[in-house]
Amino acid sequence: MRGDLDETLARMARREEALRRRAPMPGEPAGRDAAAEAADEPGDGRAGHGAYRLRGGEAPVRRDPVEEVAEAVRRVVAEHPGLAVTLRVELGEQAYPLRVSWSGPAVTVDPATPPAPPPAWPMSVKTVPAPGHDPLESDPAARLAEMIRRDPSLLDDPGPR
Repeated sequence: MRGDLDETLARMARREEALRRRAPMPGEPAGRDAAAEAADEPGDGRAGHGAYRLRGGEAPVRRDPVEEVAEAVRRVVAEHPGLAVTLRVELGEQAYPLRVSWSGPAVTVDPATPPAPPPAWPMSVKTVPAPGHDPLESDPAARLAEMIRRDPSLLDDPGPR
């Protein structure tokens, strides 16, 4: 499953990069080649993702990376009916727990519920079994443990015989 998600994310990144390179930047005439673009750029070594600023274009809308991850996982879950994924996306110091699952005919992305804390251990001495259900009657090991819990002196050495 993890390999499929990684493969899908890599494919989406390659597709977006190809579309970005193919489309002309805002304010540019269509059909310019890479040599003409390189000649127009200042020689301060800034290229790549920040090159749109150097050519006077508008910056692309900054997308939320958490939303991008959620959308990528949603697409994978949509291809597999009945699949549910719980994940935690960390951005800087902030963590976003998400659950992507089928809800009726559609895939939904919701905040994941935090896991319940484990029960306090050791359990309270005042623990009472449910009415009508006594687990001590059916399990000899449980009966012995209950007897020792009630009277720990049973474990003391009685001395020589």
